[in-house]
Amino acid sequence: MEFGDDKMLYLRDTWKESNMICDVTPLNPSSNGIWPAPNFTDPNINVHFWDHAFPHIQLIFLVISFLWQFLHFFLRRLGMIRFTSHMLTGVLLSKSFINENTAARRFFATEDYKEIVFSLISACSYMMFWFLMGVKMDMGLIRTTGRKAITIGLSSVLLSILVCSVIFFGNLKDVGNKRSDSKLGSLEAVVVYSIQCLSSFPVVGNLLFELRLQNSELGRLAISSAVISDFSTSVLASSLIFMKELKDEQTRLGSLFIGDVIAGNRPLMRAAVAVLFVCIALYVFRPLMFYIIKKTPSGRPVKPIYLATIIVMVSGSAILANWCKQSIFMGPFILGLAVPHGPPLGSAIIQKFESAIFGTFLPFFVASSSSEIDIWALLDWNSLNGIIYIMVTSFVVKFILTTLPALFYGMPMEDCFAISLIMSFKGIFELGAYALAFQRGSVRPETFTVACLYIMFNSAVIPPILRYLYDPSRMYAGYEKRNVQHLKPNSELRILSCIYRTDDISPMINLLEAICPSRESPVAAYVLHLLELVGQANPIFISHKLQTCKTEETSFSNNVVLSFEKFHKDLFGSVFVSTFTAVSMPDTMHGDVCMLALNNTTSLILLPFHQTWSADGSALISDSNMIRELNKSVLAVAPCSVGIFVYRSSHGRRNINDTVLSMSSYKVCMVFVGGKDDREAVTLATRMARDPRINLTVVRMTTADDKARDFSEWDKMLDDEHLRELKSNASIDVFYTEKAILDATETPGVMKSLASEFDMFVVGRGKGRKSVYTDGLEEWSEFKELGVIGDLLTSHDINSQASVLIIQQQQLMI
Repeated sequence: MEFGDDKMLYLRDTWKESNMICDVTPLNPSSNGIWPAPNFTDPNINVHFWDHAFPHIQLIFLVISFLWQFLHFFLRRLGMIRFTSHMLTGVLLSKSFINENTAARRFFATEDYKEIVFSLISACSYMMFWFLMGVKMDMGLIRTTGRKAITIGLSSVLLSILVCSVIFFGNLKDVGNKRSDSKLGSLEAVVVYSIQCLSSFPVVGNLLFELRLQNSELGRLAISSAVISDFSTSVLASSLIFMKELKDEQTRLGSLFIGDVIAGNRPLMRAAVAVLFVCIALYVFRPLMFYIIKKTPSGRPVKPIYLATIIVMVSGSAILANWCKQSIFMGPFILGLAVPHGPPLGSAIIQKFESAIFGTFLPFFVASSSSEIDIWALLDWNSLNGIIYIMVTSFVVKFILTTLPALFYGMPMEDCFAISLIMSFKGIFELGAYALAFQRGSVRPETFTVACLYIMFNSAVIPPILRYLYDPSRMYAGYEKRNVQHLKPNSELRILSCIYRTDDISPMINLLEAICPSRESPVAAYVLHLLELVGQANPIFISHKLQTCKTEETSFSNNVVLSFEKFHKDLFGSVFVSTFTAVSMPDTMHGDVCMLALNNTTSLILLPFHQTWSADGSALISDSNMIRELNKSVLAVAPCSVGIFVYRSSHGRRNINDTVLSMSSYKVCMVFVGGKDDREAVTLATRMARDPRINLTVVRMTTADDKARDFSEWDKMLDDEHLRELKSNASIDVFYTEKAILDATETPGVMKSLASEFDMFVVGRGKGRKSVYTDGLEEWSEFKELGVIGDLLTSHDINSQASVLIIQQQQLMI
């Protein structure tokens, strides 16, 4: 090459020798920095850092990440999900908005080496996405799915494709212009309506996660239906591809086997390899995964060499799937299904790769795929009406055939529409399918443009409609009185006790025993062990009594199950125990708690506090913000009364069982300020006082200004009547006293004087209460969910070692 040539050199280090330009091989993808020293006097020959592959890709990643985050900052306020922002980013970077032959277009367009690099990164991103979704997916859903999910899943996809096929061959052949060059082809129409009728598990699962509906009853039904539809369409698609390959090869039936064995590249051989791969994944790869789990010590991370080996196998499975004429995601997806979901292996894979794939590479794949659209090419396209007609017809057919089975099973109309919208939602799977069809020439550029615009419109409209149409918290609304105060005397008290950590087991058992269960007034304890969902896509709810679901996570609740079984045996006839485990996302755990409380008509939910202390009470052991947010969510939507238990254990404080050994009493104090929460708290404390080991003291706050006691005269009257019944109850021994104060400034001093005298406090939360005893103290509360009095008793200023139970009475939705 002559020195004066203006041709830009990519990917190479160059130097000048006389009048020649010499290239260095192998290619160098990295630059020498942003401001390298100039090698030549001719600026056209010097290679800028952005002309190297790696810096170029980094800049594109940076631009795409900034754009979609910027767009999502505004779009999420309209109820849209991240996928819409990803697609809109690609549209803004496409030729529709960036003109051809401009510097910006050349920077983002796929030409020269960029076509190979972009395609490779996009393929790897899509491949890893499907592998991770396979790891998250629980194939046990197929075995345990009910008839409703199976019917909806098959009707939504297979029946929709069948009906659309009948409609197409009857009416759609004549849609479009009669000119042969613009008329829609049969193959193109079949590809479009087939993709439109699909319901992909990753797409549905991602939508439900973003809307926080996966723990709702509707979300669980949609996930199960999507699993069924995904499994059935995968089998159908593989069969159709195999038959198409047979037709293209035009091989005679009598010579199929011999010809395939000799050639090694015929349809039957590829099908045999695909079946062999599935068998190896199930009977070789999966046992190896369990071997890795067995070799990993409990509580220790999986060795990096195992993770690296698995990723190499994922890449090999994608190559094998491509050789078998299947989509590249099929191999990684099958391997992902073979990996046991959940900890330790499934969780390790998800934690290692999920952030990078879902946060960086997946937006790049979506944006780079949708950047190929050209809106201006649709202005004079004669087949536009035909392709829109096919898409609209497919949506209507799919919507109707999803709604009808749901109606048949007696679902409310709003829920039927909601699940139809969920199953009709389009996302990354449909975008990848259209991109593959466009790459292989099955659809034209104009059709691909319309398809991408439809997917973006679909993903932008359906989530806000679902947020408006379906509110999962409405099912927890209480229209009947489910609290302790309004229970009939000596009736069974149903309590839902939540366990977050193993440290919560003993305190919760002691608290249940302090509530004084007896044969005349038994306690039904529903124990829920809550685990964070890691390494799988679908939430799991396990009944250990019924064993409705057997998974690897069951072993994590063994301590809970065994401890409460012993508690049941120790108090046989007085306590009835049912143990459950819920594995779900932290943002939706409150749905499991409230649903279990609603289904079992419990009167009280007991939640452990988010902080735990050392044995001497001097050091804070754990402080979980996740548990705090969960407690606040339960308080907001619970269908019954809620109690938060702040457990303090020290050498000077005892459990109720310790009183038997020391021949002493367990001292409980109920601080009564006023309001419905305090009335609920004093009712529970009165029940505790039935136990002869418990000495109950009720301290009522009073003031000289009687009118300033409470903002509501009705509440004042109810408070007086409730305490009058307490003092006149001859069946229990309660010490009643009053503390007179002038205003809220004296309240902390009263609490400090009581702190060292008792083993446990029971107080009302007092949400929204206006009282002279707490006026102005709310601003200084560290934990609003505990109320003013509860926060004072747990604060460092009081320095109390007594446990505190904060009660909120059921919030009726009337």
